[in-house]
Amino acid sequence: MGGGIAGLAAAWHLRDLDVIVLEAADRVGGRIRSEARGEVWLNFGAHVFSGPDSATGRLIAATGVAAAQVEGRLAAVALGDRVVASGMVETYPFRLPLPLRSRVSLVRAGIALRLAVRRYAAVAAERPGESAAERQQRMLEFLDDRSFSDFIGALPADVDAIFRATLNRSSGEPEELAAGYGIGYFHLVWNRSTGLSRNILGGSSTLIDALAGGNADRILTGAEATAVVPTEQDIAVRYRRDGVEHEVSARHAIVATPSFVAREIIHGLPAETADALGAMRYGPYVVGAVLTGETHAMPWDDLYALATPRRSFGMLFNTANVLRSRAGARQGGSLMVYAAAGQARTLDGLDDDEVRERFLADLYSLYPEARPVVSDVVIQRWERGLPYAAVGRGRLQAALTRPLGRIHLAGDYLGTWYTETACQTAEAAARAIALDRRQG
Repeated sequence: MGGGIAGLAAAWHLRDLDVIVLEAADRVGGRIRSEARGEVWLNFGAHVFSGPDSATGRLIAATGVAAAQVEGRLAAVALGDRVVASGMVETYPFRLPLPLRSRVSLVRAGIALRLAVRRYAAVAAERPGESAAERQQRMLEFLDDRSFSDFIGALPADVDAIFRATLNRSSGEPEELAAGYGIGYFHLVWNRSTGLSRNILGGSSTLIDALAGGNADRILTGAEATAVVPTEQDIAVRYRRDGVEHEVSARHAIVATPSFVAREIIHGLPAETADALGAMRYGPYVVGAVLTGETHAMPWDDLYALATPRRSFGMLFNTANVLRSRAGARQGGSLMVYAAAGQARTLDGLDDDEVRERFLADLYSLYPEARPVVSDVVIQRWERGLPYAAVGRGRLQAALTRPLGRIHLAGDYLGTWYTETACQTAEAAARAIALDRRQG
């Protein structure tokens, strides 16, 4: 159930068995979506992926999809009319246009965050013999009893805006995010070798297409799962397609839907598991995918991720950066901007044209050079774009990972590694099913 990355990955791992994938939407991929545009592509959702030694990396390699390391700057900041996109992060307080009080506050907060990231790195380090689930539990428990705002303390408005723009990438506000989860986010950004820093060449949907292609005749789109009912002999899976009710019998069911859907469709859940699924928090995104037609060097070439506080979008990504180290004539480019969490909600009353105008106005204020080369802007809205770890999230993990017999949960809400969590939990579910099959 669910044709996002988790469901498709699980089906890929089990492709030698009798498998069916049910997806309620008219397309697979979920919040992973891109569109090819000539030599470049537009991205609308997940766009960075884990390295080769990960569940995602293994999947990318197995499907023959090409991925490359992002070379551009992952932690740049634009404040006012100044873009700081080079040098050590520790120098940013002295290079951004800030009054003295704010510089001092940013230095103090930065030191506290650096020390916390070191502690988080020690907690998150893989230990011999442990499972990914055990490691994830430890990471979720780290500073889970307070919010990031409580951890970092009161900040001047301009410094708060810098942190907020960065943390909103996780779809939550600093007041909502567990402190350890927010610290973990900076650990991902500041540690390229251990974080999410690879692009899929051709766009993220290239991976989705490869996974779906391996099970093309087994995927039903427009098929909404309505019930997963365990019985003594098997599992009854009910779904609705084209207004017609269907039921299939399965030995195992992998529920790779968002948590709130899983809670509704799985019958007989333990109360604590149902409560934990219902407690998961998701935040919204409004994305602008920008196609550019430049044929020469542009001022954003050397960066990949740019925090843009106090603008209509909180982040800008140069999604064509991965192509810039390649020889040959330039055939245009691609940027992605988005507003997330509370910032996304401020756009609720605007139609796509109005959002497009706001995004472009702020893009041109940052980079006037973009004005003559922008050729298209496509808006995508994700109402429940990404799950985030709120305060107390670690206490829910045991209920989410407890065995449910021949029903298996998979999805990004089960941890803090985004697409990597989705791929890890899909791989674990497939492994459990393969073991059951070998044991008869």
